[in-house]
Amino acid sequence: MQTTQVYAVNRDVADCLQTRTEEIAAPPAGHVRVRVEAAGVSYGDLLFQRGVVPGGPKPPFVPGCDLTGVVESVGAGVTGLAPGQRVTALVASGGYTTAVNLPAERVVPVPDGVDPVHAAAVSLNYFIAYQMLHRVARVRSGQRILVHGASGGVGLAFLQLAEHIGGVTVFGTASAANLDVVRRHGAVAIDYRDQDFANVVRGSVDAGGELNAWTAYDKNGTVDAAFDPIGGAHFWRSYSVLRRGGRLVAYGQNDALRDGKPNMFIGAVGFLGGIVAPKLRPDGRRTGFYNAWSLEKSQPSAYREDLTEVLNLLSADKIAPRSVRTVPLREAERVFADLERGVTGKIVFDCTE
Repeated sequence: MQTTQVYAVNRDVADCLQTRTEEIAAPPAGHVRVRVEAAGVSYGDLLFQRGVVPGGPKPPFVPGCDLTGVVESVGAGVTGLAPGQRVTALVASGGYTTAVNLPAERVVPVPDGVDPVHAAAVSLNYFIAYQMLHRVARVRSGQRILVHGASGGVGLAFLQLAEHIGGVTVFGTASAANLDVVRRHGAVAIDYRDQDFANVVRGSVDAGGELNAWTAYDKNGTVDAAFDPIGGAHFWRSYSVLRRGGRLVAYGQNDALRDGKPNMFIGAVGFLGGIVAPKLRPDGRRTGFYNAWSLEKSQPSAYREDLTEVLNLLSADKIAPRSVRTVPLREAERVFADLERGVTGKIVFDCTE
């Protein structure tokens, strides 16, 4: 059997992807072969291709951190999975493909009736948001959080999942055009271009009071957790609005990609100034970079439990991605150009064409 894969072959802005068709072997013991129906696209895929993420894969590699499809065959010793069963999986790389062999413990069954495109649209974004909320920051009712990029894929996941916790005050930054999206989920919407998010947070009444619509300045206005994918000096500013015992959860370095090229200085400033340096201050505030793979090593059951919960929420119509758009896998180069310019909503590759 053959599989078609899209490879990132260099770090360039153009002509960086190459489609290859290769033979795929029968699944070895403990593995299953999945015929991929849909694969999610994320901005992180572009960052990996450009070499912005330290420790990321080196070309040539197949981008894509999630895939959804149907089990086609199983290797020796595999139980609980059968041909014809729809599954999804999160992977370090390799999602941009039409068929792949995966360890059986890596794939998670998709509930009956869930469309594969919808499963691919939530599996990565909502999984990492769920883990950052529940396993890293341990957000609970009555707390206040700050979400940057709140109208984006992961940002919207934070808003929807925080609603299910209940009683959480959310401050969400977005562009002016997307502020209504943030407000619809009960968050305090902040225009990241025209408003200083730190001043908005500080100008609100702290826990136990009502938001004062920023008519008064309260230096104690703080948050219990801040979720920041921006990087650079932005990490430090998010850290500045944490209360004692609060946590900055960094999960990206988007600002380190400038004019199509990685800016390693910005990346270093973010890591050293926003993550490492605050650890030297004994002020009770904590910082850390979320890494799903590290969390999985320390909590081996977290992967299956959390991805299963996300899929169940989707099946029950309790979460929903925004503006899902499907694109044939063969148009991956055009999609990367779109990511460079900025996109609204979620892009999912149709891997069946």
